[in-house]
Amino acid sequence: MFVVYALASLFVGFLGRKRAMGFLGFLVLSLVATPMAGLVILLLTAPRYEYP
Repeated sequence: MFVVYALASLFVGFLGRKRAMGFLGFLVLSLVATPMAGLVILLLTAPRYEYP
């Protein structure tokens, strides 16, 4: 069960790598809260602005 939780958290962190919080921020959020809560917050945040 823990392995599935950790893999889901890693997946949310991977999806959030181009957001303001980045990979580590979403990984920690998913581990502390739940991967589902991290995914909801991921969907609510805007992508990081990249300068040309």
